[in-house]
Amino acid sequence: MTIFWLMDYLALALILCCAVLVIRLRNLNGAVMALSGVGAFLSLLFVVVGAPDDAHSEIVVGAIALPVLYLVAIGKARAEVHDSGELDERTR
Repeated sequence: MTIFWLMDYLALALILCCAVLVIRLRNLNGAVMALSGVGAFLSLLFVVVGAPDDAHSEIVVGAIALPVLYLVAIGKARAEVHDSGELDERTR
């Protein structure tokens, strides 16, 4: 019985560590990977407490779909700009 409490606390500690990494990392790609870790460890916690259907949906949404969308958005935001006129900035 104590092994389940240990697994609960271990999963909660891993979720907390990943959540702190999301806030602290300056590298956006690393922060997104830490966010994916939050989703993965949260799904592990769902399995431990006996909610496998919630774990499946958390894996799909929290650990796969959301980080992929963030990585695509980061990639689009970092797109190369060829002409400074595209930025709508005036040269000084």
